[in-house]
Amino acid sequence: MRDNGAGFDMAEAPQLFTPFRRLHQAADYAGTGVGLTIAARVIEKHGGRIWAQAQPEQGATFFFTLDAAR
Repeated sequence: MRDNGAGFDMAEAPQLFTPFRRLHQAADYAGTGVGLTIAARVIEKHGGRIWAQAQPEQGATFFFTLDAAR
């Protein structure tokens, strides 16, 4: 999935999938900070992995894999 939103500094990428950890101010973007955590847990339960690439003010791209044997 790709967007052209706020993006983020890749140094912060390890924190993306931590519950309630937001990389931007809550006042700037809606949400609770659990969406990516839930996505990561579902993907990992299916033997996959999830990661992102981004640049500040350039948007972000999220990738994931699933284990086809499961």
